[in-house]
Amino acid sequence: MQKILKRVATAERVVAKRKAARDRLHFNKERKEEASGLRDQSYGVNRDINRAKQAIKDDWNLGPLAPNSHVGEAAAQYGAISELRYTNAISLRKEQQEARCAWLGGPKNLNIVPGDRVVLLHGPDKGKIGRIQSVKHNDAAVVVEGLNKSNITIPSTLAGEGTLPVMNIELPIPISRIRLVHPIFDPKTGVTRDIIINQLVHRGVIEDKLTGKVEWTRMKKEEEELTDHKVDTLRIDVEERTFVPTLLRPPMPETIIDELRNKYSKFRTRHEPEYIQRLEAEEQAKKDRVQLMNSMRSPLQELHRAERERKKKKGKPRLTVEMLEEIGKVIARSRQRTLNAAGVSDAAVATPPQQVNSPLPSSTEPTAPPPSA
Repeated sequence: MQKILKRVATAERVVAKRKAARDRLHFNKERKEEASGLRDQSYGVNRDINRAKQAIKDDWNLGPLAPNSHVGEAAAQYGAISELRYTNAISLRKEQQEARCAWLGGPKNLNIVPGDRVVLLHGPDKGKIGRIQSVKHNDAAVVVEGLNKSNITIPSTLAGEGTLPVMNIELPIPISRIRLVHPIFDPKTGVTRDIIINQLVHRGVIEDKLTGKVEWTRMKKEEEELTDHKVDTLRIDVEERTFVPTLLRPPMPETIIDELRNKYSKFRTRHEPEYIQRLEAEEQAKKDRVQLMNSMRSPLQELHRAERERKKKKGKPRLTVEMLEEIGKVIARSRQRTLNAAGVSDAAVATPPQQVNSPLPSSTEPTAPPPSA
């Protein structure tokens, strides 16, 4: 069973590594394509800007002798921008989409649909009203009918015979540069007027779990009208300086210092009830986990635990007289075996050799070894 589990874990790690490698290759490929598209766009923008600057310089310096750009193959494309500038090669980040769609309630569910009337806030068509043709969710932009139009060059491979190599179309407009225009009936005057709505919010969001379709009601966010009351503190009273700290006293009471600390700081003497309850819950969870682990012991573990408890209750063992006698016999037998192996008797070990001051005998005859026991 352990081998099977190890093989399964190894296979899962291999699959995860392969998936991570594929994702990394896909991400790098998208980054390269985005960088290539960005370079193409930059090239087209710089080329158009340089042409316009050169035309202005020639017209200023040469006057009537300036070269005529309305002749030749590019005569019909004069003043048109490159087709590379029409497509957006840069994918917006999440915070950029949030910034563009802040007044619509966020980019997730836009409070704007094709057919809505909007007004343009920036550009040559500032102040003009048009209807939305399409919404580009990824770019957080919209295409408005009749607004922000420009001539786009068409490649010669796509342009047919007898057709102009340019096309006048509407360019996408960022959502942050438009506002919704809605007719509202005024009951006082009895006249319906167009009102510019600066903020839209979601109300009554309903999500169908089967189809995944989300429906809601978009409503204008009413600006809260603030009124002054007698109990309100005036700004002049708030800004009035009534306390001057000195070196003899702190600039604030000592009780406030504890409140200014982090509410989870160990130096804080008073904690919030929620923080204390959370710590107590964590401690209780640890105890419950230990208790659960103790209740999941195997029979062998239970037997070992019972043995340890029994030995612990019994206490340390004590040596009796019989045990001491047996230990002495074992020590004596071990000592006798050691002496026999060394060829030494108990008497020789018991009586140390006497020191003699007389000179050694001159005889060189070998002495006999002591008898072995």
